[in-house]
Amino acid sequence: MDSEHRDLGGPDESVQADTVRALLHDLRGPVSAIRLLSDGSRPSERRLTAIAEQAGWLGALIESALGNGPDRVQAVDLCVVVEEAVGLWRATAPCEIAIDAPASAWGWARPVAVARALGCLLDNAVRAAGDEGHVVVQVKDDAAAGEVRISILDDGPGLGRIPSRTSLGLTTTRAVMAACNGGFRIRPGLDVGTVAEIRLGRATEQQAAG
Repeated sequence: MDSEHRDLGGPDESVQADTVRALLHDLRGPVSAIRLLSDGSRPSERRLTAIAEQAGWLGALIESALGNGPDRVQAVDLCVVVEEAVGLWRATAPCEIAIDAPASAWGWARPVAVARALGCLLDNAVRAAGDEGHVVVQVKDDAAAGEVRISILDDGPGLGRIPSRTSLGLTTTRAVMAACNGGFRIRPGLDVGTVAEIRLGRATEQQAAG
């Protein structure tokens, strides 16, 4: 068939639409945070710093989506990525977000992609926990298994009991983990809430330096 008469709306177009929807989903968080942080006639220095951090993250997301920058699989200190991702959410989250992590944990990952996945999971966890809830991000460096595990735990109502838009964030997380040669699973918490876990191959600081 002549290319000028090729049928429109095929699988490739559907995939592109899903990619755009996923990116818009991830952009919504920092945009909303900037609007909230800038509310008021004279934002404090702390708020201005938080706005700058959110704007920086917006820029990193856009550059990554455009294929610019060095977001390739590399040895990354995942504790640093977690600290930065949680820091962005702490600026506006209504609930407490704690981190339980070692001093460092090196894994093979795409830094922007992993931060994007963490943002999706934190979005879900914060909304599930609500104003009075708690979210904990745990990092475990498992040398025996050859992997680093990052778990996001909340004390919300549990799987299937929060708004349906969480599914788009989970789809993005699965795709991101696949791009990092990692894994992802989500399960009910021991007593309440949900546990979302991403797994990445273990690396060393020496591999990062090399």
